[in-house]
Amino acid sequence: MHSQLTLRPVEAGDQPFLLALVESTREDLAVLDPNVRAMLVCMQNEAQVTDYRRRFPGLEENIVLADGAAAGRLYVARSRDEIRLVDISLSPSCRGQGIGSRLLARLQDESQQSGLPLRLHVLHGNPAGDLYRRLGFQPGATEGMHLSMEWQPILLKE
Repeated sequence: MHSQLTLRPVEAGDQPFLLALVESTREDLAVLDPNVRAMLVCMQNEAQVTDYRRRFPGLEENIVLADGAAAGRLYVARSRDEIRLVDISLSPSCRGQGIGSRLLARLQDESQQSGLPLRLHVLHGNPAGDLYRRLGFQPGATEGMHLSMEWQPILLKE
């Protein structure tokens, strides 16, 4: 397990890492010619980030650092009504080590402190859905190929 997790804003020099991260989540592209695969990954990444920025003004795009090394990305949008986990992706070598759980716990702490719900969506069949359920996220509406999920802060009695 990595001892220190930090976040830093995405920088222009992060593009190769981010493209490799996107490619690592698309096993279906592995059969394609490498040049075609690279072009499709680049197009998908650009379309995805453009859509995120359009739908979530003020989107915070961060690189996850585990012991100082790039381990993934964490995109979060905050509004008066919610904290929205827009995207969390980890490099294959960093998956299954508790990094995602620790990042989610930080967001849950923020949700608890702010009194705002923490919301996300997950692709049906994505193993991350099991993690979200274990951490107390409740399933909501189905939105196309995605399931919306929400974690509510615990209201403490005074």
